[in-house]
Amino acid sequence: MLGLLLLLQMPSDIVVTGQRLIEAQAECAKTGCTPLRDAQASIALAEVQFRDGAYLDAKRLLAAAIDRNKQEAAVAPRAVAALYEAYATVAVHEGDKQAYRRAVVKQVRILERHLPEDDPSRISGSTALGDMWIKLGDYRQAEITYRGIEQNALASGQDKAAMLAGMKRAWLSAASGDNRTSAELLDRLEERPLAQTPGYQIALRVLRLRLAARRADEEEISRLVAELGQDGGREAVLIWSPPYGPTATAAANASARMFGGVDPISARASDYAAIRWADIGFWIRPDGRTEDVEILRGSTSKAWVQPALRQIADRRYSATTDEGHGQGHYRIERFTQRSQYMVPVGSHIQRRIATGGYDILDLTETPADPPA
Repeated sequence: MLGLLLLLQMPSDIVVTGQRLIEAQAECAKTGCTPLRDAQASIALAEVQFRDGAYLDAKRLLAAAIDRNKQEAAVAPRAVAALYEAYATVAVHEGDKQAYRRAVVKQVRILERHLPEDDPSRISGSTALGDMWIKLGDYRQAEITYRGIEQNALASGQDKAAMLAGMKRAWLSAASGDNRTSAELLDRLEERPLAQTPGYQIALRVLRLRLAARRADEEEISRLVAELGQDGGREAVLIWSPPYGPTATAAANASARMFGGVDPISARASDYAAIRWADIGFWIRPDGRTEDVEILRGSTSKAWVQPALRQIADRRYSATTDEGHGQGHYRIERFTQRSQYMVPVGSHIQRRIATGGYDILDLTETPADPPA
């Protein structure tokens, strides 16, 4: 949501997380203001609520802002699309997968209908539908979506959108275990004229290194980290991360399935998953290793997030130049226990049920700044 605020160029008079921000948003809700200002104030206040773990409050606030402004999509497409994108972010963390899906579809539709093909907002949002299918666990539909986006973009001369979709296809193929297809896709991407421009050249190089790191041992990963760091960049790029590992519930169910049994631990009529979240802070040292991984704040229970702490501790980022104190970069990521609304066995009432895994959002405002 921070990125959305930058996209909307929030004026300084409402960049406040206190009473003035609440009043600015309330004024828009009560008396009306331009779609741009309403989106700025509503997204800013929703971000404050989201950071404090008040997901439902943020979701309701953004839904109301969408109702006020959805008819203005033709005159203020970026503002209205940003509202839908912010709402989708909150909805997926809160576990409302249906609301998330509807919001992403609306966001993409607005950008396609009301912005020119070469607009940066439309290009960056072109793959949102494929990203949505990945979050919903439908990887086959994600591949179909990315492939369609790439083919249509190439046919209409939208080289940047085609490159973005193609890179996501390559990564998805590797994540699915099809390394051969992934390598072939990446080879074809590197033959395109756009691949010779500096920004895309580096992006493709990073992607190739990340794909190689998936099959590398510790020594090879260290070599890849150092190789990427030779460019002297100051921003750390994630090269490799281990799996999170199954939760106790997932492990028990997987063991039962191996022998043809039913899940011993499944959603019951009495189950209801509270929203569990945690902000995890950690240092990325100049050599690309992480240190001082800790929970900064979050909901009361912490056992559910222990696999995330171990995963972050084993990540490897690119080596970076580090001017100044030599400590590296500090990052904060929001982890939310993944859940979704469903009707459990023995019930007729839909409720939020934990499904395993995490929804993650980078909350780092300034990568080089340590926490207060």
